[in-house]
Amino acid sequence: MTESPRTWDVADRLNAAPLGSWHWVVLALTFAVAAVDGLDAQIIGFTAPQLAAELGIGNDRLGPVFSAALLGMTGGALLFGGLGDRLGRRRTLIFCVLLFGGGTLVTVFAHSVQALLVLRLVTGLGLGGALPNAVTLMAECAPARHRPLLVTLMYIGFSVGGLFGGVVAEALVVEHGWRAMFYVGGGLPLGLALVLWWLLPESPHYLTRTGAGGERLARLLGRFDRAGGYAPHDRYVLAEAAPGARLSALFEGHRRRNTLLLWLAFFINLLVLFFLLNWLPKLLVDHGVSLALAIRTTVMFNIGGVLGALVLAWLSSRYNPRRMLATFFALGAVSIMAIGFGDGHFLPVAMACLATGLFAGAAQVGLYPIATQVYPSAVRATGVGWAQAWGRIGSIFGPLAGGWLAVLEPQFVVYFLLFGAPLLLAAAAIAAMHDVGVAEHQYDGAATGRHPQPEERQP
Repeated sequence: MTESPRTWDVADRLNAAPLGSWHWVVLALTFAVAAVDGLDAQIIGFTAPQLAAELGIGNDRLGPVFSAALLGMTGGALLFGGLGDRLGRRRTLIFCVLLFGGGTLVTVFAHSVQALLVLRLVTGLGLGGALPNAVTLMAECAPARHRPLLVTLMYIGFSVGGLFGGVVAEALVVEHGWRAMFYVGGGLPLGLALVLWWLLPESPHYLTRTGAGGERLARLLGRFDRAGGYAPHDRYVLAEAAPGARLSALFEGHRRRNTLLLWLAFFINLLVLFFLLNWLPKLLVDHGVSLALAIRTTVMFNIGGVLGALVLAWLSSRYNPRRMLATFFALGAVSIMAIGFGDGHFLPVAMACLATGLFAGAAQVGLYPIATQVYPSAVRATGVGWAQAWGRIGSIFGPLAGGWLAVLEPQFVVYFLLFGAPLLLAAAAIAAMHDVGVAEHQYDGAATGRHPQPEERQP
C-alpha cells in the first residue's frame, strides 16, 4: 500500500526544528560573508592617510572617495535585495561576493582619483547586495526561537572583519603600502565565493515559493530537520501570505509605521558610523597621532562591536529586544560625544571608541534581527534591502558631511558632538516601533517548542 502524500508547511517545520549541524554550516558561511563585507567596507578608512598622500587627495576630495563605495552600497542593497527575492538568495549572494571581491582587488591598479571613485562605486554594489541576502538566508533557515541569536551572531562577522582588517592594516600598510591591503581585501572574498558555491544551500522558503521539486525540498528540509520524514511525493507549502516582492507590501497594515521608523534608524546609525570609520584615523593623524595608533582606534571600535553584539543578543533574549536596542542607541550617542572630549589623545579616544563599538556598533547589528521579523518571507530580502539602502544613503552623507566640516577646521570635539546627537533620534525611533516577533508570522508551534503535525491528505 502506497503511503498517502502529506502536506508540510515549510515555515512551520523550519521554525520548530531543533538546532542542528546544517544551521551551524549556514551560520559559518554567512558569518564569513559578513566578515569580508566588513573588511572591504572599512578598508578605505584603514588606508586613507597613506592613499591620500600618494594620490594627492585633499580633505575636500576625500569625502567623495569615502562615499563612492557607500553610494554603490545603496544601489546594491536596493537592486540585489529585490533580485534575491526573485532569483534566489544563494546565487545573488555569491554574485555579490564575486563583485566586491573583484572590485577591491582591481583597486590596486588605481592611480588617479577618478579611477578610485569608479572602482569603489562598483565594489559598493556588491557590498550593498551581499548583506541583505546573507541575513535573509540565515533568518529563513533558522528555528524561530533561535533566529534573533543566529542573525546577530552572523552580523557580528561585519565587526570581526573590521577588527581583522585593522590588525592586518597596522602591519601591512605601514610596511608595504596601501595596495597590499587591497590584495588581501580582494583575495579573501574571491576564495570565499568558491566555498559558498560548494556548500551554501538555497533558502527553503524561496524554493517553496518558486515551485521547486519535491525531491529537492525533501532533501534540503531533511538537513535542517532530520526527524521530519520528508518524502519527494509530499506537498510543500508556505502558509504565510505571499504578496510578492512589491515595495508596497512593506507598507501594508502596521508594517507602514515599522518600515518608516526602521529606515530612519538605519539612516542615522550608518551616517554616524561611517563618518567615524572613514574620518577618525585621518582626523587623529592630522592631530599628530601616528598612523599605526590611528588605525588601532578602529580596532578598538570593532572589538567593542563584537562584545556589544554578544551582550545585546543575550539581553534581547531575556528582555524586550526593541527596548534593549533603543537603550544601546542612547548610550552610543554618549560614547561618540566622549570621543571628542579625548581631544585627539590616543588613550581616551581609544576607550571611547571601544564604548562606541559596544553600543552604537552593536546597535547596528541589533537592527537586522528586528528587520527580518518585520516582513514575511516573500518580501523579506526586499524589506531588509530597502532598510539597508536607507542606511547606505546615510552612510554616503556621513563621510561627505565630515569633509564639509573638515574644510571649516572646527575643534576636534565639535565633530563628535554633532555626529553623536542624532543617535538619540534613532533611539526614539526604535522605541516608537510596534513590537515585532514570532507572532507576526504565526510561529506558535515554534514559540512553544511544539512540532506541528502535517496535514494528512488522501491521494
